[in-house]
Amino acid sequence: MKIYELKNKIVEVWAAARVIVQRYGHTKKFAKHIVALVIKQIEGLTDVDLVDLVGTKIGRMIGYKKRPDKSIFSKVRERADPAIIEELNNWILQDQLKGRQIRLLAQDSTDIPAFSRKDTDARQGHRTPSKREQEDANGKANDMFFGYKLHMICDAETEIPVSFYIAPGNRHDSIFFSKLFDDVKQRFCILHDAKYLADSAFDATHIYKELHENKVKAIISTNGRGHRKSEVPKDPEYGKRWAVERIFSRLKGVFGLENNRVIGMEKVAMHILSCITAYLVSYLM
Repeated sequence: MKIYELKNKIVEVWAAARVIVQRYGHTKKFAKHIVALVIKQIEGLTDVDLVDLVGTKIGRMIGYKKRPDKSIFSKVRERADPAIIEELNNWILQDQLKGRQIRLLAQDSTDIPAFSRKDTDARQGHRTPSKREQEDANGKANDMFFGYKLHMICDAETEIPVSFYIAPGNRHDSIFFSKLFDDVKQRFCILHDAKYLADSAFDATHIYKELHENKVKAIISTNGRGHRKSEVPKDPEYGKRWAVERIFSRLKGVFGLENNRVIGMEKVAMHILSCITAYLVSYLM
């Protein structure tokens, strides 16, 4: 079981969560439920399995005195503000990357399907089918989906997500550049010769302008606008853009990102942010 290997890190995260939850009107005891949701993603559990797990010594490690009611985590999602887990993620990043200078930034998004067509916060959007999906569908894989998108900038050299945002599936990727880039600038040190790596979805004038003003070199695939094929930059480091794709792959394959079983933006955000926390605990702490 992976959680036993990470138990010291989990206790450290629990200690931080006990401080954070109080800023959102909860008592320190509420922190154990937040950390349990992270454990769920690390272990790939259902809510029922998670209830059983926190009834063991793993649960006692983060403040559970007995096996809780099976409906507890559904209630937690109703009561918890996703900002709690977002702040917890930011604490981990600030604590672990303190003083790190970022040289390569890579941005992209990934789709998270809605659990139900009745989810009124989800929207129809475009996605890029994977190579395997294209092969399985003889090049005719569906590029439309109904759900949400996780937008992210990562440190391409360490493959650590440093800024992220969750939005309905119909919002274009480039819209979130400024928000994510500003967040990275405020919280981390970007080297003077840094590069920004992105695909053709980010081939936009306002992005080039903002990067130029901040002395960051834009390494962005040229968008053919439907008239010609997109042109890949000749910069030898452009291939490191795939770091963000590898993060998405791990979030989905290891931490259950696409196994969304909840409805509504806030609950979906709780799920996505819990997956990111699980990633950070496993690969950064």
